[in-house]
Amino acid sequence: MKILEEEKNNLKILMEGMDIGAAQALAEQLLENKDITFAAAIYDHPTKRNPVLHVKGKNPKKEVLKALEALQEESHAFEEALRKAE
Repeated sequence: MKILEEEKNNLKILMEGMDIGAAQALAEQLLENKDITFAAAIYDHPTKRNPVLHVKGKNPKKEVLKALEALQEESHAFEEALRKAE
C-alpha cells in the first residue's frame, strides 16, 4: 500500500496488487462510520487496475485502520462458522 494523498480530512491510498473487491469491502465498512462522509474504491488506470481507496471524513487514516480491524474480525467469524459446518 502507498498513501497517495493525506490531508486533514482526506486520504487516498493506492492498494497495489490487491483486488478491487477488497477495496470496495473496506469502503463499505467505512461508510458505516458516522465520521466518514465519503468512501469509494476506483482503479488507478484501466490497464494497471490497481485499486485506489478515497476516504473523506474526520481522521480518515485512523478510521481506515479501525475498518480493517472490523473486517478482519468478520473474516475470522466467517472462517469459524465455515469450519463448524464441515
